[in-house]
Amino acid sequence: MFCSCLGKQAPSSENDSQEDPSEGFGPSKLGVRTTVDEPLSASQAIEVLQAGNRRFVQGDAKAGGFDQRARRALASHGQRPVATVIGCADSRCPVEQLFDARPGDIFVLRNAGNTCTHAEGSMVGSVEYSVAVLETKMILVLGHTGCGAIMGATKLFLERSAQKHIEATCQKDAQETTDQSTEGSESDKSRSTLLGLLDALVPVAEQACVELGAGSSTEEIAAHAVKVNVWRTINFLLSYSLIIREKVASGEVELQGAIYNMSSGAVDFLGKSPKQAQLLNYDGHVVPSMGGPVRQVS
Repeated sequence: MFCSCLGKQAPSSENDSQEDPSEGFGPSKLGVRTTVDEPLSASQAIEVLQAGNRRFVQGDAKAGGFDQRARRALASHGQRPVATVIGCADSRCPVEQLFDARPGDIFVLRNAGNTCTHAEGSMVGSVEYSVAVLETKMILVLGHTGCGAIMGATKLFLERSAQKHIEATCQKDAQETTDQSTEGSESDKSRSTLLGLLDALVPVAEQACVELGAGSSTEEIAAHAVKVNVWRTINFLLSYSLIIREKVASGEVELQGAIYNMSSGAVDFLGKSPKQAQLLNYDGHVVPSMGGPVRQVS
């Protein structure tokens, strides 16, 4: 059971007066998105998100006011968000604002690095709730330029790569001694949850480095890793959620990626994962932390 804070569902209302979509975040019968409204299709949801981001970039936001009537409508009639967005916890990337959205418009999940590598059950389960109960048809994984989590993982990857190179030039005995001391230092009390998060993102930086080739700078690797990480999160959702996978396979739901440029304010919509067709044939049901099979997701 999901708690009521995720949105009480209510029977449809007979109020058919609709708001002008150009003046808000999609059509709504009560001036705000509630369960009396029909779900938007994936293509409609993307159009609404794109239009909202254009307003944000142009400084022509419409979502500023939110009166008592709108709050009561959401409280009484539940939520019907147009899309689900997995974004980064970075305070410079507020999902609702950059899409010019109001309460009730978007179902938002955020953590450092917009990833499913930690608290994966909570993230995947919440996305499943949004598509199965709230009936959102668009899931958007949103990365952003200048991501601190990705930069941290990139630096950690490069540090370890440099260490391995140094060790490779040493004699076997000396290398084994170094390995043992390194293992001890990473498993002792100084190891933090933050380090664990960055460690889980190291494969993203490694893949970005391989794709770019030798000679790439730290900044170049981190910038490319943002995109790699978006695909990795999408691929994780497809790999470990039967609900999401079946809805994507049927065409009812779309799962796409995007990157927010912090300097320009614009969102670059990337479309579907290159591996989507392949992953739709995977048979994973539950994320690894909840007893599911472990597989490499890239």
